[in-house]
Amino acid sequence: MNINSFTWGIATLVLAFIIHITMVLAIPHLSENDAWRRLQNLTKPNQMQVIENLQKGNQLWAFHAPDIKYAVCRYDVTRAPVQINFQILRAYWSIALYDDEGRNFYAADGFDLLRQETSLQLLGPDDIKDNKSTSLPISVPSEQGIAVIRAPIDNQIMEENALQSLKQASCTQLPEAKRIKR
Repeated sequence: MNINSFTWGIATLVLAFIIHITMVLAIPHLSENDAWRRLQNLTKPNQMQVIENLQKGNQLWAFHAPDIKYAVCRYDVTRAPVQINFQILRAYWSIALYDDEGRNFYAADGFDLLRQETSLQLLGPDDIKDNKSTSLPISVPSEQGIAVIRAPIDNQIMEENALQSLKQASCTQLPEAKRIKR
């Protein structure tokens, strides 16, 4: 093996590595069937939707657990803050917020929230928190995103209660909003 073959071999490996990393990083942005697009077809902005009867063909994202019920809200704080109200029946229920790129920026479970009735107020970059509100204020990194409430089901009796609680959850845009004038 001469030095020229060795140099070409190393150059080929480096180029293959660069192409591989580029493709791995680009594929999520080039995908046409991601969770965000599937949610856009299933939900309306700022409305809570309970996801029932999940099966292999209609999953919103990969690896849905069969013993968990979900409620999702595709929020949009472009015009005003969004308030999410929900009830936690068990301490291990959780809520997670994702931006429109699918990055998780907030998560809490029943242990963290320490209350059964919970209210979150999602604030855009120019929104000002209303001091009269008892909602937990959360500043969102992008104007659109997804809120996911997860309710693990430990028995069949609990399933009906969980579905009823998830159906009562709400995601609404607040009519009155104080914004920073720019």
